[in-house]
Amino acid sequence: MSIGILYESIEWSNDHLCEYLNEVGIKTELINLEEDSIDLDYILKHKLIVNRIFPSSPFRGYKKSYKIAESLLRIIDDSNIPMINPYKSYRYDISKLSSYYALKNKGLSVPEVYGFFEKNINLNDYDEKYPFILKPDCGGRSKYTFIINNKIELESAIEKIPEVPFIIQKYIHPDKEFTTRVEIIDNKIITILKRYMGKGNLSSYHSGSKYKDYKNCPEKIIKSSKQALQCLNIEMGSLDIIETKENEFFIIDVNATSNFSEDNIEMLGFDPIEMMASYISKKYNELT
Repeated sequence: MSIGILYESIEWSNDHLCEYLNEVGIKTELINLEEDSIDLDYILKHKLIVNRIFPSSPFRGYKKSYKIAESLLRIIDDSNIPMINPYKSYRYDISKLSSYYALKNKGLSVPEVYGFFEKNINLNDYDEKYPFILKPDCGGRSKYTFIINNKIELESAIEKIPEVPFIIQKYIHPDKEFTTRVEIIDNKIITILKRYMGKGNLSSYHSGSKYKDYKNCPEKIIKSSKQALQCLNIEMGSLDIIETKENEFFIIDVNATSNFSEDNIEMLGFDPIEMMASYISKKYNELT
């Protein structure tokens, strides 16, 4: 029996995760969905599958993985092979619109979505909505994400974006000059970070944001973060949250495939991949 980690790009986190699991005596292998042929029967022989296909894959040159992942993960789910995170979580991971409605329907605070479109858009429909966020329905790492302040900026952005579904969502100003990143494994908080604004007034690792421990994060944010991941069936993942000067907060993004780089260990003071491996090992041992 073994664990298969599905991936599409060479990432330190994926290699490190595989190493940890092998070191504790669980046969684990990386399965690259970008390879020319996929041995589906072989994949289905694994006792446990770990999904590491990032929603940003089509914008980073890994279009094949993105195209086949949904069908493959559905087959794994239909075959009753346990998967972290499960197929339903992946569906939310690749559609910000579906996760928005799932959270909204549970009464969780999310910024209003104004529109959903692919390339063709009536620019006059949003005159009273500025500023707003324009971002891919399936995406990540701030790729093709814009803060739009007026019609000219919207026209310019429309010329740059690919022909994939996009959403237009209410812009929540980060009054505290940071967004909050909450990382959760097995319904337990592993870290809460303040992530300050970076390039383009966006908050993300890939826009050059600086991070700092958020030691006095309000309990209502912690509670809502756990509720959100439970709602989306995410066992290991993260959320991005914005707080306002009125002490309101909004969940602006949820990630079912958290990624880390090696330099995160020094910043965090612990190895998050080791914690992920520990949880995966626990779930695997429950199956044997």
